[in-house]
Amino acid sequence: MLARMNKFRQLISSDIPFARDDAHRLLPAMIACLTGFAALLLALAMCLTGALSAQSHDVIGVLQVEVPRAKANDASYMESVTSLLKNTAGVEQVTPISQTQMETLLKPWLGEDFEIADLPVPVILDVKTAVKDNETAVNLAALRTALAKIDAGIRVEDRGPWVGHMVKAVALLQGLVLVVAMLLILCVLGMIILVARTNLRLHFKTVSLLHMFGATDEYILRQFQWNNAWLTARGAFTGVLGAASIYIAAVIISMRFESPVVPAISISPWQGVMFVVLPVFTALIALVATRLTVQSMLEHMH
Repeated sequence: MLARMNKFRQLISSDIPFARDDAHRLLPAMIACLTGFAALLLALAMCLTGALSAQSHDVIGVLQVEVPRAKANDASYMESVTSLLKNTAGVEQVTPISQTQMETLLKPWLGEDFEIADLPVPVILDVKTAVKDNETAVNLAALRTALAKIDAGIRVEDRGPWVGHMVKAVALLQGLVLVVAMLLILCVLGMIILVARTNLRLHFKTVSLLHMFGATDEYILRQFQWNNAWLTARGAFTGVLGAASIYIAAVIISMRFESPVVPAISISPWQGVMFVVLPVFTALIALVATRLTVQSMLEHMH
């Protein structure tokens, strides 16, 4: 174990005085900001994917049949409506929403001091239907015509088209978020390349002396690589740790702050993997980009 540690120290040790450079202090801070924002945006994109999938699953193929409350107490009337719905092709399940459930749904909007009987709220039947091509398999025009024969006041609402529009809007937003996150990662890459080129120019005399004493390009390359990779990894780890803390705090707040307007933010295992992998990925980018940049410049020095 000790031999491995000594070998690792020799690997990352440097004959070039990188610690004197401004980049040694500024690069980790700048990379922390960029990778932190990128991590938050990627977590948001993943959250939108989960919310979109759950919303689509809960809504597509579910109809709401609204029965006038004035006639809801007529058992034979309700039986005829329910029987018609159950016998309609494509309908799988009909579930009346009880008064208690309606009050629970309306309390976040209206407060605690109300009774459903005092409001002109229709009785709602949730109708679960078969799904075909991401929409209900029920013939809505025929169903509305059949229900109108019982009562012209009965309404059938299909939220599937609305969800379809919402899916397109959220997908567009998700794509925009991912593009911005990728641009931030590209900014990190550009910064790493710029620092590598600047460092080589600043330490040109030291590199020339090392060449005179017999140092190979590979030896010099390794020192630039490990310096940039270490600075990048330190900044990326700090930035992602801060982003993860902010996101977890947002999850806790959203769970405690129950609101019908602000949806709850969730955290998934994939988001945890992203928070772990992103600093490693950024350090690997720094390792490869620095090697290619410095190697190209060293070849022109000979």
